[in-house]
Order: sequence, then C-alpha cells, then structure tokens
Amino acid sequence: MIKDDMAIHAGVPEKAIKAALKQFDLEADLSGVTWDLARSRPGRPTKVYFEAEEMSQIQDAKKKLEQLLNDSGFDLYP
Repeated sequence: MIKDDMAIHAGVPEKAIKAALKQFDLEADLSGVTWDLARSRPGRPTKVYFEAEEMSQIQDAKKKLEQLLNDSGFDLYP
C-alpha cells in the first residue's frame, strides 16, 4: 500500500472537507482509495491522508477532492 497526504489551507472549513470526503466515498471509480482526516488545529492546514495500491489512484483522489471543494465554492489556492 502506498500512502500520501494532502494539506488543505485553514481557510477551508473542516465541515466542508468532511462533506466533500463523504461525497468522495460515493464515487465508484475511486473505491480502492481509503482516506483519513487528521485532527485539525485552528489556523493550521487540514491534512487528509490517502492510501491506495497505486500512486495514480491517490493522484486521481486528490484531483477529485480538489474538484469537489472547488464545486462547493472553496478555492484551494487563494
């Protein structure tokens, strides 16, 4: 298993990240990717940890999460 993380800046609420990850779980093409949300501290980036068999799956998962957050109105690159 390959592990990687994604840091999301503190301007994106944790509630929005959790909602996007729940929607992410509904995607059938990303079923081989698991995720875990680290405890966040105020003013610090939120870390999402991904785990999958191949790095390409993790990259696809990161792109999908970014897309879901952008669609919700959150810019990951302010």
